[in-house]
Amino acid sequence: MMAKKRNQRGKVRGQLGQPRLVRSAAPRSVKPIDVRELEPATEVVTERTYITTEPEVEIRKPATLAQALTEPAVAVLKPKTKVERIRSKPRRVA
Repeated sequence: MMAKKRNQRGKVRGQLGQPRLVRSAAPRSVKPIDVRELEPATEVVTERTYITTEPEVEIRKPATLAQALTEPAVAVLKPKTKVERIRSKPRRVA
């Protein structure tokens, strides 16, 4: 005969080794699906990548007061790259 186990608070948990009753969420009228009827489906996903390079204006200012009194601020053109990916997936008709 199996002994009853106590938890930390001293309450009896029940006998060890016995399965607990777990209720199923699915109603009993649901029929099982035959896996052999399902066919493999292939989905085609296409991805297009657009890369655009635009110039960006950056104004570089002198760092110290001495440089600010002797050197003017300089405008610099820097190339800025923007990557845009568009994924298209065809709709499947049920």
